[in-house]
Amino acid sequence: MAQYTLFLALLTFACSNPTEVENPPATLLVQAYLTPGEDPQVVVRQTLPPGQFYDGREVPVRGAQVEIITGAQRFALDEAPATPGVYQLPAAQLPIEAGRTYQLQVRHQQDLLQAATTVPDLVRITEISADSLVYFQLFGDLFGDLTHPGEFRWTKPANAAGYVVRIEALQVRTLPVTADPLTGDLDTLIARRQRLQGQASADSLAALDQQIETLRSYFSENISLVRAEGDTMRWLRDREQEDWDKIANKDWTEGKKWRERRQVLTNNRVVDYWIPADTLRGDYWWLGLRFEGEYQVVLHAADQNYFDYFTTAFNGMSGDDGDKGPLFHLDGGLGVFGSYTQDSFRVQVYRGNEGRPKLMVRK
Repeated sequence: MAQYTLFLALLTFACSNPTEVENPPATLLVQAYLTPGEDPQVVVRQTLPPGQFYDGREVPVRGAQVEIITGAQRFALDEAPATPGVYQLPAAQLPIEAGRTYQLQVRHQQDLLQAATTVPDLVRITEISADSLVYFQLFGDLFGDLTHPGEFRWTKPANAAGYVVRIEALQVRTLPVTADPLTGDLDTLIARRQRLQGQASADSLAALDQQIETLRSYFSENISLVRAEGDTMRWLRDREQEDWDKIANKDWTEGKKWRERRQVLTNNRVVDYWIPADTLRGDYWWLGLRFEGEYQVVLHAADQNYFDYFTTAFNGMSGDDGDKGPLFHLDGGLGVFGSYTQDSFRVQVYRGNEGRPKLMVRK
């Protein structure tokens, strides 16, 4: 899910220069989604003043008091030692149950953030039209004219505010955006190696070479179209294969090429969209499929907090987010404290060479 930071610039005219901008106070920012069977986890961050925007969009909040309350029970979440700002508790200690209400309290210094969510009832996918799809190149020119290639139906939970569908290519390997600084390190090491050629000792150059190869191996293994079995995954569309090949021929640094590959794979690996609560049918469209291979289609029955945030937070995906901004159901901060139940199925996608679209239907 995307995270957003709200920056408010207050101009004061009574006691300061009208051209000066005062930094707003830091605001707590949380992200948490409760679902049965998974460990509860709350990410707590803090907004930055405008002058520090380029240092990062937010900073992790260390040492907060994070509690989840349900009924007469209070559970204190522990901060993960290796991940500042991430507070969690095993599901064995705090099991999340469908239909139950949970309250969140986050205290940090003088700030108090509160929110509540009621976990929707269990959702179950009841019908799938096909578990295999064939993609043909002619689809590239026929978007808008195609009949949906596959659909699925589900039961209606009594208290779901809406649904979120996530379609994920399972065999595509990539890294999160947090790996981008490592690509910069690679460029730095390569530039240093070039400067020191002929000046440093052979041992020093060998040590640099080892660091460079370690990073290259890491990127090659994790930003790749090569499956774990060793064979290469194909793009479904010829034009996307051509765009991917062009990266290698660009006059970019090696690190930038890896960053571009990572972004392409990340953007194309997952597609998600929302469905209103009065609908009990969904499609898996060709538009959301980029690679040949296995996909997982996940259906979330979302509570009001999750659904409102998803439908208003992402610019371009809703009608009013550009004017009103994300809809938060929180007191004392920003973000989302929501919940969902889920069900899923898998579909195999093949690339065809000619012919019309077809389905291979489940038996």
